[in-house]
Amino acid sequence: MTRHVFTTLVLFGLLTHSACGQKTDTLVDVGEDRIHFHILSGRGVPIVFDAGGGDDGTVWDSLLHPIAGITGAPLITYDRAGFGKSEIDTNERDIDKHGILNGVEGLETGLRRLGYGGNIVLVAHSYGGLYATLYAARNPTLVKAAVLIDASTACWFNDAFLSTFVNERKKEDTVRAKAEHPGMYYQSANLPKTVAIMKSVTFPPTIPVIDLVSEHPPFSDTSDIVRWKNCHKQFAAGQPNRESITAYGSTHYIFRDNPSLVIHAVAKAYAGVTGALSHTER
Repeated sequence: MTRHVFTTLVLFGLLTHSACGQKTDTLVDVGEDRIHFHILSGRGVPIVFDAGGGDDGTVWDSLLHPIAGITGAPLITYDRAGFGKSEIDTNERDIDKHGILNGVEGLETGLRRLGYGGNIVLVAHSYGGLYATLYAARNPTLVKAAVLIDASTACWFNDAFLSTFVNERKKEDTVRAKAEHPGMYYQSANLPKTVAIMKSVTFPPTIPVIDLVSEHPPFSDTSDIVRWKNCHKQFAAGQPNRESITAYGSTHYIFRDNPSLVIHAVAKAYAGVTGALSHTER
């Protein structure tokens, strides 16, 4: 069934690509912040993309039209508060109010206000994997599938890493960092609490996942690399509906080094969702 649906999606997408693809860029008030969303119109279950820690939604630009051409789905990228075109409330000095929980709540609010508060498919890279995990944990019946691209896992952040990270931050000019890039400032300031939150969160076992892992993770220390890969192996082995794929020859940005692999993974995950929903409607 899934293979048949995948083939149908490819053929249908190629035939209807010209009918889809209207772009929308908008700022959505989600409370204290205003979040920028970029939407490529389509039909069916939307695919929401979550970028890595230092990136905004534009990092996905080269993948959107190929994926739209195959799936025909609405594609949604966004900039987290303080990144890209999104606005952050700099008057709010409570660091906790700029943490991952607020970020995910903002994403939920933004999607609802845009009319996409129902079923979705998640695609996440690096630090965005933490956001995707928390979103899925809070909305287990709405997230129908996920594709994780060398995603961060709470498992990887051990005490030794966090201790070193905190000590290094003490040497930074935080006043300047906050003024020049508030998004990165709050992301770094919140990392220990973010990890603590994520260690208490479990990715829902009912959601199928394709987990892409780079052959060359972004670390110089061998122990960090081994831990990264082992954490992904542990995650994939946790449920039978999780597929692990090693992106041989690829660095952390798999979608740049091997875009066809990522496009195929998203199309495959989407085909599974389409097939499952079609079956339940019968």
